[in-house]
Amino acid sequence: MLKKFSIITVVYNAKDDLAKTVQSIQSQNLNLFEHIIVDGGSTDGTLEYIQSLNHKNIDYISEKDKGIYDAMNKGIDLSTGEYLLFLNAADTFASDKTLEIVFDRIIENKTDIIYGGSNVYTENGKFLTSLKPLSFSKKNLNKYATRTACHQSIFVHKSIVKHYSDKYRLKGELNWYYELLESSKEISIVKLDNMICNYYLGGTGDKNFLENYFERLNVTWMHCSLLEFSMNMPFLLIPFIFRIRRIIFGK
Repeated sequence: MLKKFSIITVVYNAKDDLAKTVQSIQSQNLNLFEHIIVDGGSTDGTLEYIQSLNHKNIDYISEKDKGIYDAMNKGIDLSTGEYLLFLNAADTFASDKTLEIVFDRIIENKTDIIYGGSNVYTENGKFLTSLKPLSFSKKNLNKYATRTACHQSIFVHKSIVKHYSDKYRLKGELNWYYELLESSKEISIVKLDNMICNYYLGGTGDKNFLENYFERLNVTWMHCSLLEFSMNMPFLLIPFIFRIRRIIFGK
């Protein structure tokens, strides 16, 4: 029987964004979760806001870190739930029933990874599109990277959770996906058609497009043969197409 989820939120100087995330999490119909907030030593009132919260299912740590993936690793170490989800400041659940939907599917079919789709918004809150998840496979990671499954929409059983590599600044989650699939044990995966999260653009990776893109190439290269990498070159141009589309049409 599933006892609880661990929802991990990483934040730094984003009090208002964090408040949206906290409200969304605490509004879930299913309350079988702990919410772990990892604050990077904020100075804008974020810490004071966290300390003002009186929800018994919230735990937090506030100290300087070496980057977002170091902060996520701290969240992993603090977690005590059976399934982990990262929902960072500004991001929210797609509905108040999200955890209930995921819980019911886990009860039906206990799995190592369960994931769904994401609603994508601009950093100003304008809805852009709903992205249905793709099959969680190495083939799709090679082609579509984290478009395969939004990082905020994937629940992973703690028994297979790995720490994020500190080699990457922006694409550590893609490397994490590969490492999950390269686990020594055969893992079970369930894909949901439901939207899991509302994801807002404007994060560090989005603002540092070229660095993010070339780090994606590096991660893919590290997990592919030369033949695999070469065969997927046309797909590696997709991010540029979408970036140009956003610049011209605003979507």
